Amino acid sequence: MEGTDLQSAIRGLGVGVSLIALFLGLRQWYEHRSRGEQDEVDRRFHGRQAVRRWLGVAVLGTLAALVLLGSRVEPRVGERGNPAFVALWVGILALIVVTLGVALWDSAATWLYARDRRREMVRDHVDDLRRRMRGAADARRQHPDADDSPAPGG
Repeated sequence: MEGTDLQSAIRGLGVGVSLIALFLGLRQWYEHRSRGEQDEVDRRFHGRQAVRRWLGVAVLGTLAALVLLGSRVEPRVGERGNPAFVALWVGILALIVVTLGVALWDSAATWLYARDRRREMVRDHVDDLRRRMRGAADARRQHPDADDSPAPGG
């Protein structure tokens, strides 16, 4: 089979998707190894995130393999269309949709996690301010004659 420009472009696409999958897999592995101490909420989120991201890497790897295989399948056999070609490329299109779905799922989960953590931080900060204000009010009640003005020269 003599390679055409289209087949070469498809092979290039397959190699490119393979490199992206490899890069994302290495990045996921490195991030997992570099995580330090985590509380239970973070540990649970990052565990689920790892599952989502490894799933994305697996789908991209499968997609790359099918694209490379697809560059070798002839679209026509004799005078008729090749059903294997059609099935392969429908599968590739389905995997592209799955890849987008996994990416959106991971993005939404990360956004929700960040929102919840921000809310928790604000809640902790407000609670801390309330404790400090109560402490200052209690101190004023215990020592009502204490002078709150700064010392002279200060």
